[in-house]
Parts: sequence; C-alpha cells; structure tokens
Amino acid sequence: MRALMVGAVIAGMVLVALPGVAGADEGGAPALPARADVGPMRHIWQSLNNCGPAAVVMALSTLGVDADQETARLALRGADVRRGMGPGGVDPWVNGLYGLHSIARMNGTVELVKRLVANGFAPMVTQWMQDPSVSRIAHWRTVRAYDDASGVFYVNDSMLGAGVPLSYEWFEANWQPFSYRWMVIYAPADEQRLRDVVGPEWSESVMRDRFYARTKADAFKQDTSAAWLAYAEASYQDGWFAEAVAAFDRGMALGSVNGVFTVRTSYPLALRALGRAQEADGAAARLASTTSTPATVNIEPDGFAVMLATRRATPFDANRPN
Repeated sequence: MRALMVGAVIAGMVLVALPGVAGADEGGAPALPARADVGPMRHIWQSLNNCGPAAVVMALSTLGVDADQETARLALRGADVRRGMGPGGVDPWVNGLYGLHSIARMNGTVELVKRLVANGFAPMVTQWMQDPSVSRIAHWRTVRAYDDASGVFYVNDSMLGAGVPLSYEWFEANWQPFSYRWMVIYAPADEQRLRDVVGPEWSESVMRDRFYARTKADAFKQDTSAAWLAYAEASYQDGWFAEAVAAFDRGMALGSVNGVFTVRTSYPLALRALGRAQEADGAAARLASTTSTPATVNIEPDGFAVMLATRRATPFDANRPN
C-alpha cells in the first residue's frame, strides 16, 4: 500500500518562490529548482463538507486576499451542506469579487504541479483525502511547495493540517481516480506566464486529446480499477462514448467506484450520448448512492465532448468556413 505521509510541517527547509521559471512543453522547458515554495499561505480548518471552498480561500491568500470560508461556501456550493464543489463556479466568483481568474483542467502531472509552484502559482487538486484503503473521500487540497530531495509535495489541507508532506508517488496515484484535475487562481497580469507554464494544454481540446491518449495507455498497462475509470472519464470527455462505456464497465468490474463522483455522472451520460437512454436511467439509479453528495442534474452529455465527436464524424471539407 502506498503510504500517505501525514503530520510533519515544512521543517528544516529554506524554500523560496521562484517566479519566472516558465515553460511546459516537451524539450523546451528550463530546468526546475530542486525545491520551491509559493510563499506565505494561510491554513484553515474546513467547516462541514467544505474542502473545496477552504482550498480556494487558502489559494487566494497567496494573492493577498483574506476571504471568508462561509462566504465562499455559499457562493461555490450553495446552501446544501451535502453538496461538493466543482471548479466551474470559481472563476466568476473570484473575478466578480477580486478581479482574479481561475483555470481548471484535467490531465495534470507531477511535473506540471512542480512547474506551477516554481512559478509562484498555488494549484488546487482533487484526490482521495487518505489512501482509499482507509477511507474513500474525495477531497480538494492546495499545494504550497515541493522538495525533490525528499520526493514530496507540501500541501495545506483543510482536514489534515498545514504543510502536510505527500510523496510524489502517493500524490499521483491518489489523483488518478479524479482525472488528475487541477485548478489555479491567478491575477490577470500573470495570465501569459501561466499560459507559458501550462503550455499546449491551455487549449481544452488539446488537453482532452492528451488526457485520452495517456489514460488509454495506462489502463492497458496497469489494468486497475482506477486506471480504467480514468480512461473511461477521458474517453467520455474526448467524445469517444462507446469506449467510455466499455472502460467504465471494466473499471467497475475491477473495484469499487464509491467516492469517485465523476462515474455517477459521466457513465450515464456516455450511454445517453449513444442513444441508450433507458440504460442511462438505470445506471444513474444504480450509481446514485456511490457518493455522499447529491448528484448535479445533468441531462445532456458534455457539449464540448459532443462537438469533438461530431467533428471526427464529419468528413473534412477544405472549402468549409472555419
């Protein structure tokens, strides 16, 4: 079992934020420092079910914003304390109140998180709170530093504490079931630098294509429930709906999907995209109890995924307007 390293605060390290270490694409990226820190970051203990807004508040503190957790909760989750936080509401909220922006993507990597931190950005990630053999709770946390000598990220975690070290191996493995999802809040003046760090995957379509290719290879190599579920989600997001259904079936056959909230939405919607509405309704009913949070109402497949699928199915016409 991959151990979760918990309890030690950043100690014995002189960590310095190093803005300007940009570059993210293969071959052209400058070398990263062996360790880096985004700078001072507030730590808060979350209120009930409030890891997402708490992570946002901690990330905002690195930009000099002292936000209130409960204000963030109501804006980003609503009044129902059972409901989790998706990334979609963060950008309009931080923009409206603070003039900031956020970007959320899937297909994150250990290298990307390190590069973000080295450039002064504080990424938030969705992972298991603890090893799934201990508990199966999906959880947002905010990354504040990394250290190659120890092979760890340091995170501010609203349930586990400040400066909690997580090994690179644990971090990646427990990120996989949640599509390697990450989010960064940034000032408009820093957007070009952030684009340079993220590289081609700033483009939603490029990111989805790469996510699909990566997780497909991992599924056949690793043959684990987590790998197949990640491949299924990537297939759905990239418009390969039949592959998504088959991969979801394989992932569910290999292990539990309890706590993997994306399955509850994406599997039925992949079926619906294939015109299998009755099966979609049955799958949604079966999966309704696999997480403790109420489902978001989604009755139509992801529009971007449908667009990608339609584009592939449409013969190319050189005379067609772009």
